[in-house]
Amino acid sequence: MLSVPADASSRRVMFHRFGGPEVLEIEHRRVPRPASGEVLVRVAAAGVNPVDWKLFSGEPLHDPYERHLPSGNGYDFSGVIEGLGDGVTDWAIGDRVFGGLRFHAQADHLVIDPAQLVRVPDGLPLLVAGALNVVGRTAMASVESQRITADDVVLVSGAAGGVGILTAQLCVLRGARVFGTASPHNHALLQGLGIHPLAYGDGLADAVRAAAPDGLTAVLDTVGHGTVELALSLGVPTDRINTVADYDARARHPVRGVGGASAGVRELAAIAELLADGRIELPIDSVHPLEDARVAYERSIAGHSTGKIVIVTGVTDPLRG
Repeated sequence: MLSVPADASSRRVMFHRFGGPEVLEIEHRRVPRPASGEVLVRVAAAGVNPVDWKLFSGEPLHDPYERHLPSGNGYDFSGVIEGLGDGVTDWAIGDRVFGGLRFHAQADHLVIDPAQLVRVPDGLPLLVAGALNVVGRTAMASVESQRITADDVVLVSGAAGGVGILTAQLCVLRGARVFGTASPHNHALLQGLGIHPLAYGDGLADAVRAAAPDGLTAVLDTVGHGTVELALSLGVPTDRINTVADYDARARHPVRGVGGASAGVRELAAIAELLADGRIELPIDSVHPLEDARVAYERSIAGHSTGKIVIVTGVTDPLRG
């Protein structure tokens, strides 16, 4: 059952060669049809992640992602179900959903196994839900890897980025005292979320010692840039250091590397509820139409974004207009 015409057209971000954002192109195709057991999603929003541009650049990656040319682009998405394959009974046309589908998310439509979908809570806009898959799973897994409690004093690196800002807030919710590294222009934002901001760069170790004279109990690294070495120099035990960014440090030291691969739809549903209830926030750095995917990735590559960069298709959110 479909709610779109059989000859309708659908756009998709593609790349036919490796390189910078200039390799991204918009292609038109017919709306894909869901097979038995699948659903068709009309995409509303698609998050931008650093791993996306590393994939279309062609550079080697530690994670074994298979890349084939030509390829679609993007992973995070949200949208509305527009079609049901045979045998799908737990979902309905019009349901608001989000999730992840590597190499397919940045498009007007995608077809997916509904077991990979999460329902969007009523209080959460599709714009935010479309940015949540990677950062939400990663933040939940990272915090859980250390069993953070009210007894902890935690440092989160990159605390104004997409993963970092959720990670730090989840620690605050558990009652921990949380410090977050960020550029000075993001310090007021972090303070408003109950996170004690610290500036990157020279003097960070001394700043941590001054702010937490009794020491840190855990470090959650979301950006690399020497955070693991800093944690070790401050006497944090290796089993209380988790990095989702510094693969070289993980090879040199027995620190943990628990990331989004260890979290699934249950964790996504849980963090979506926290966002819908207003207990945590995911700031949206900037919003770009599908045709400006190159611009979105130029901003991502430049670094220092606050929260998430999002690509939108122009779909109206049924609950928000």
